[in-house]
Amino acid sequence: MQSIQGKGARKTKEQIEYIIEQEFILEHNKAYGQIIREERSKRKLSLEDLSCGIMSRTALEKVEKGKAQWTKLAGDTLMLRMGILPEHFESLSSGEDLDRWRLREDICLLVPDEREQAVAKIREYRENCGKREPLEEQFLLKAEAVLMLPQNMAESGEAWRRDERACPRVHMESAAEAGSRIPVKNGTGARVVLEKARQALECTVRPGWEQQIGKLVLSPGELEAVLLVSAALLAGGGETEAAQAWVLWQAVWEYPGGHGWTEGAKMLIMPQAAVFGIRLAYASERFSDALVHMGISEEDIAVRGQEALELLRRNGGHCHALPLLDALCGMRETLFGEAGCQPGYPEQIRRFREMFQEIYEWFGYPGYRMWQGISVDNTRDAGSVLKMLRTFYGKSREKAVYDDDERVVTPRQLEKIEKGIHKPSYENYRRLVKQYGKYGQWNMPLLETDSLEVLKLRQEISKLIEFNEWEHVEWEIQRFRKLVNPEYPKVRQELLFFDAILKWQKESALQESLEMMLEALYCTVPDFEGRDMKWWVFQREEIIIASDIAELYHKLGNLEEAKKWYEAVLFSVEQNCARTDTVNCGYDLVALGYSDYLGDVHSFEHAMELSEATVRKDLAFYRINCIRYLFYHIAWNAYEAASEKPERYEFFRQNWRKAFEISESLADYMYDSHLSMLLKQRETKYLA
Repeated sequence: MQSIQGKGARKTKEQIEYIIEQEFILEHNKAYGQIIREERSKRKLSLEDLSCGIMSRTALEKVEKGKAQWTKLAGDTLMLRMGILPEHFESLSSGEDLDRWRLREDICLLVPDEREQAVAKIREYRENCGKREPLEEQFLLKAEAVLMLPQNMAESGEAWRRDERACPRVHMESAAEAGSRIPVKNGTGARVVLEKARQALECTVRPGWEQQIGKLVLSPGELEAVLLVSAALLAGGGETEAAQAWVLWQAVWEYPGGHGWTEGAKMLIMPQAAVFGIRLAYASERFSDALVHMGISEEDIAVRGQEALELLRRNGGHCHALPLLDALCGMRETLFGEAGCQPGYPEQIRRFREMFQEIYEWFGYPGYRMWQGISVDNTRDAGSVLKMLRTFYGKSREKAVYDDDERVVTPRQLEKIEKGIHKPSYENYRRLVKQYGKYGQWNMPLLETDSLEVLKLRQEISKLIEFNEWEHVEWEIQRFRKLVNPEYPKVRQELLFFDAILKWQKESALQESLEMMLEALYCTVPDFEGRDMKWWVFQREEIIIASDIAELYHKLGNLEEAKKWYEAVLFSVEQNCARTDTVNCGYDLVALGYSDYLGDVHSFEHAMELSEATVRKDLAFYRINCIRYLFYHIAWNAYEAASEKPERYEFFRQNWRKAFEISESLADYMYDSHLSMLLKQRETKYLA
């Protein structure tokens, strides 16, 4: 790639050595363990409480001291048990861990609608992954339990879809029977499902859990298993079982709030809990008499459904969104007035439901699916990282296997590690990346800090920037400055990035902002001169900054430089995500910018294809914040393409109308008033 021009594009040897020394002193992996320890202590949890069923007390102690290697699944679940999303960290996983994630994701996309294929995929997982963690076995048993309840869960969704096809504008009151009930089935089938659900939960939770759920340390995935037990109890058909089912459901609903979970963690269980609650309430085709005796009204259930939906909307999530909207549409619309909702809320629910149905149908994505409980958008493949760094620095495998003069692995072993066939040990990985100045280990905070509050504040500032809340942004940045040490490279990078964004957005000083962005990027990356930057392992903040650099070059009219930056970052991220067929956090921002560039050079169809491919990848994750803009880009490029290819006008017209309407609905769904105002101004152009 061509060398980069501009202030901050070069670092002296002394500056690079200073950066390396600072990163080495901090030892990122220990910061991760320190945060776990501090959060555990804050919640007055013992090592045994937090580790139970996942790893030994001794293993957790080593994790907290930064001395142990652990899998992505186990590490994330430790955080989730404390109600903390692992999004504040960047992770490295082995090829095997990511291959297993991909297999589990394939199962999730098949359950519950594609039963035979799901059963075959579960069998494949067990055959190919002989040695499994308790959490893996728990996942498989939950999937099997869901598949054994087609008449209780999946078929109610299918019944709704049949009714919708027959009567697309079905009234909410009459829809209740189709979409919100769980038909009761007596006999041995229900007992088998109940046993399966209990087995799933007890993979990681000790027997005797029923009376003490509130006192246990559980993750969203484990609470999901409790919900399955609740559904299986109700399917038994007896009054005693029904009462037990409601007690368990109530315990799950209250658990996140009672344990101080963050909204991101709540989003992984509360929408599903709301769906279960509505279906349990209408299990006998009308509101349960048992609930009336327990002092629970239909309005209470409606309020909880609304709470879950608003949780998704505030966080740009779609985890269990369509099943939740189905269930809410199946309730009397007068309940939402009684529940204190704003006027027009029932119509809004219907519109959001239609929007998600249209999105999922367009992209062939299952709106009714399982969710794993962990994501890999913040995860990099250890083997791919080693290969990319080696290529970036122009080293052969024969030269890349040494730590100083001592050989760490053989070239053949390194080749297998890079391909994901072998898993590098914690110590060997550390020694192999040391030669590239990379001292971060298996889990690294996004900033050099052991304070979770600082990491949360950083995320909040990013969210405010996304929604153009500039006065609030400046206020929070000032608070952020007082809590961090600017001597650390990642902290300095973040502060420079914030200053550059404000310079750009408030003063329109594009050249100054570009120079500051370049300086920020080079806080953590080496000089690209003489090297192909597409092989650099861009981490999350580096992806965002590099995307902004490309956009600034674009706005300044340097299209050649903009193209190089966009394509390099996209290539880098795609290389690292080949194992999972997903993308790292920040990829969609680069794709949005590149789509703009392609439109400016009249490559409209390429821009549409890129935006559509990015939507498809984004749907694999809990949050879909960026797709509201991606749909607008699809509309814009389709509109422009139609003028160049009038013979395909009708095809492009259908695409731009559909994409524009979805973008409007998504802006409403995510409370993005800035985008809503922009789209309102352009309705005549796209919808006339």
